[in-house]
Amino acid sequence: MKNPFTIGLVSENEFCNRERELGELITYAKNGSKVMFCSPRRYGKSSLVFLVLDKLRKEGFLTAYVDLFPISSEDDFISRFATAVIKGFGAGLDQKTFLEKIKGIFSVLRPVVEFVPDGVSISVKVDSPEKRSMALDDLMDGIGKYVKKRKIQACIALDEFQEITELATSKKIEGILRSHIQHQKDVSYFYIGSRRRILQDMFHNKSRPFYKSTYTYILEPISADHFAPFISKRFTGTGKACSLALARIIYDLAQGYPYYVQKLASIVWDAVEHVCDIGTIHQSFERLVRMEAADFEGIWGGLSLSRKSFLRTISLEPTATPYAKNFLEKQSLSIGGAQKAMKVLLAKDLIEKSPEGVYRPTDPIMREWLKKG
Repeated sequence: MKNPFTIGLVSENEFCNRERELGELITYAKNGSKVMFCSPRRYGKSSLVFLVLDKLRKEGFLTAYVDLFPISSEDDFISRFATAVIKGFGAGLDQKTFLEKIKGIFSVLRPVVEFVPDGVSISVKVDSPEKRSMALDDLMDGIGKYVKKRKIQACIALDEFQEITELATSKKIEGILRSHIQHQKDVSYFYIGSRRRILQDMFHNKSRPFYKSTYTYILEPISADHFAPFISKRFTGTGKACSLALARIIYDLAQGYPYYVQKLASIVWDAVEHVCDIGTIHQSFERLVRMEAADFEGIWGGLSLSRKSFLRTISLEPTATPYAKNFLEKQSLSIGGAQKAMKVLLAKDLIEKSPEGVYRPTDPIMREWLKKG
């Protein structure tokens, strides 16, 4: 029997209670709205957006999904964006129709399309080197004109949008994007991100081009009242048993973090022959922490000593007063040193402020790993 829990992209029948969010995001898209959509990593943003785009596509929308996490330069950003638009806008078309549809979409950018046995290979080149500075304007102008000419709506999802702030020309890119997007009434944009402080600054800082240009949409955790029955039902559907009470323990150990709830449930399912028990759950949780260690070690290795000290201390002792004397003494840090560490860790989304006003590590399993270190 196949494990019923999913730790990658989730298909529609594998979702646990995201009906409200799905409906709201589809409504935003149909209204041509621009949405800043954020949450911590591994909350299911990408899966939800893929489902939104799929449903919109079936209703006649043009859609495009752009993964900006790997971008390394302005040229790379433009190439990835343009390629995703061509692929998305031409999805489902036969070869002849596809080529006709994308013909003339851009003036400076030149799509290079190759039909290969396993699909279509698409890349984008600038028509001539001297026109490179016009490429982003051409991309955005092309999107607007293409949609308007065909009298159709479109939805474009820009995932990990905050990564453009790492580019040397980020301010120029933001300005060009905003200057075009504000006039594209029939194109909705989802600006998706997991580094929440940076993303929010892009849209809430009055000195930035995107200031007050979007709706803010925060993806919240799935409640235990929905997730625990989901876990229990998944066990039952595969001939195994996990009581509602034990399913709630799985949820609580993962602290409601969607990715870890699914992953812990998956590990427990693999370990259970017939009936789940509390011992198996705790053993599986220890295994989960060990499995994630390599990822945490990579993050840890990239931090300075002062940031490591601050992060470990706040893992052992989450606090609402990170600059209090006794808290600083535990780290041998000055107020200035702690403030610098806090600023960087918040920007990297390694720590967060809880609704109760307590600072803590964002990732609950990393928190456990740090406690054991």
